[in-house]
Amino acid sequence: MSDEEAIREAVGYYTDGMRTGAVETLKRAFHEQAILCGYLGDDLIAGPIVELYAWVAANPAPDATGDPFACEILSINVTGRVAAATVQETDHHGAVVDYFHLLKAGDR
Repeated sequence: MSDEEAIREAVGYYTDGMRTGAVETLKRAFHEQAILCGYLGDDLIAGPIVELYAWVAANPAPDATGDPFACEILSINVTGRVAAATVQETDHHGAVVDYFHLLKAGDR
């Protein structure tokens, strides 16, 4: 699998996990030491990735509520064993842009 295919796969795990509320699927997208940092509206969100897992587990998934949810990869940049993917995430709140910073650990 090429690096770009692996990045698309990781973003796909994120998309599927968020859409279905499947935390185990979501975990396949992130390194166990990943952090989440950014804004949701005006609110700063920063913390270990387990906080995202807890939030997903505690809230109804878009598939369960019928709310729309989609992610589109806008760009991928790879430099050696690190990469960045710019992703537009669309849900019932509208569209936001996420910046995923990825690393290659072993062959994954």
